[in-house]
Amino acid sequence: MFKKAIIAVAAGLLTATSVQADYFDPEDAVKYRQALYQVISAQASVMGGMVRGDLDFDGEEINQRARTIAQTAQLLPETYFPETRGVGNTRMRDRAWNNMEDFQSKGGNFRTALEDLIEASSQSDFDSSKARSAVGALVQSCRSCHDDYRAR
Repeated sequence: MFKKAIIAVAAGLLTATSVQADYFDPEDAVKYRQALYQVISAQASVMGGMVRGDLDFDGEEINQRARTIAQTAQLLPETYFPETRGVGNTRMRDRAWNNMEDFQSKGGNFRTALEDLIEASSQSDFDSSKARSAVGALVQSCRSCHDDYRAR
């Protein structure tokens, strides 16, 4: 179920048309997108704390948080439409819009890392070592996009 959801995110990410403008005011869409990323960031922060040893390790909790990220990420595509370009207080660089193919590719890398984390964390032998690798790959996929397309 979650694999299908993640695939849907990748397929729809940033391929949205201006039809979304019929449902969302561009400024509201940007605020909504930012709120979704806050949810994703909060979930990733807890998982990061577990793999760093700042929080007690709990593989089931990592799995649940990864699934929450997948559910949240499903909502992102409808917030990326041309009318949101340059709207509001956003750190999204203009070059993301200018290099959409690479931006979408990085979204695909995120999808793959998230799928791998969900799969690994659902296994009975999921331990802190495996978590470190899988969560690290997810965080790296985020960082890769942020480095290129998010202003500091």
